[in-house]
Amino acid sequence: MKDMRRRISVSLGISFFIAVMGSLLACNSDVVDQARDAIDIADGVPRKEIDRTKLGINAFFNQSNFGSTSEQYSEVTNTLGIKHIRILMAWDNAVQAGPASLPNFSFYDSILGSVPRGVDVLVVLTGVPTWMSDRSTWIADNPRTTFVNRWVQPTVARYSSNPRVIGFQIWNEPNMLGRFDNSLLQLDTNPANYVELLAQAHATIKQLAPNKLVVNAATTAINQNFPETLDYNRALRDNGIRNFIDVFAFHYYGRQYENVVRSGGVGDFLSSMGNRLWATESGAQGVTQQLKYVEQTWPFLSEKIPAIERFYYYQMYESGDPTTSYGLKNGSSDQPVSDLYVWLRDAQ
Repeated sequence: MKDMRRRISVSLGISFFIAVMGSLLACNSDVVDQARDAIDIADGVPRKEIDRTKLGINAFFNQSNFGSTSEQYSEVTNTLGIKHIRILMAWDNAVQAGPASLPNFSFYDSILGSVPRGVDVLVVLTGVPTWMSDRSTWIADNPRTTFVNRWVQPTVARYSSNPRVIGFQIWNEPNMLGRFDNSLLQLDTNPANYVELLAQAHATIKQLAPNKLVVNAATTAINQNFPETLDYNRALRDNGIRNFIDVFAFHYYGRQYENVVRSGGVGDFLSSMGNRLWATESGAQGVTQQLKYVEQTWPFLSEKIPAIERFYYYQMYESGDPTTSYGLKNGSSDQPVSDLYVWLRDAQ
């Protein structure tokens, strides 16, 4: 996910945006309001206290160097006080070696069987094993139907009675180019195919686990690569995505606040969806940058788009250079935790 975000070019500069708005002030009231918002942004988006009730975290429990599953849960929930967790369940060769074998859920059983009381989990179902490259393994000659039948159906059936699982998010960032699974399922350039996938998954989930939420796959950051990413989201809407979700998900990285407030931009689009809104990924690189980012960006988005219920920070654990890691905890010896980690720990 983050490699793509590093490649995404920075959006139109604030100063240029204000100049454009200034030249159009006399056109209509929408442009005037837009310009005022841009000026407010140029003056600086203020830092405001984080609303902890909206705070979730991406935690994948796949790096044992950060402790056992139970130790990681304890750090997330007891040390940092986070009660909403987004967990990845990837369909790959390690889970299912071939079409004739049954999925091996042992790793995911250990994670979902250890969720502490008072915590809810959003499960992301995504990925394809390499043997799906063979078209003869597809059901009804459709890779999306195959994903639903071979992965969504058995997974939902297995965890439908787990009270900690609040819902299932179907896929992740379907518009990302150059990714094997997006290409194989023909999602990256065809939003209608993603809606078809989601519709099949929705029917399966509502049959097997009617009380669980269905959440769409968020695209890459909706504010970046403007307007292409937003256009993909618009196409999802126009192809009927709202018929198959309980919550509409989006990702937000970087700032590009001008793309939120501009007429017809991110703010208008999300506010028009008529659904509950969750930012299932949002965060910043660097152990000294995370607190400022969250204190600026999340309150700004909440003010402009009041329907946003949750922000899932990306992510709890990520090994690597403290200056580039998204992780609240990165495992380095000199700067192992970020300023946001410290604030969450000390603000309880």
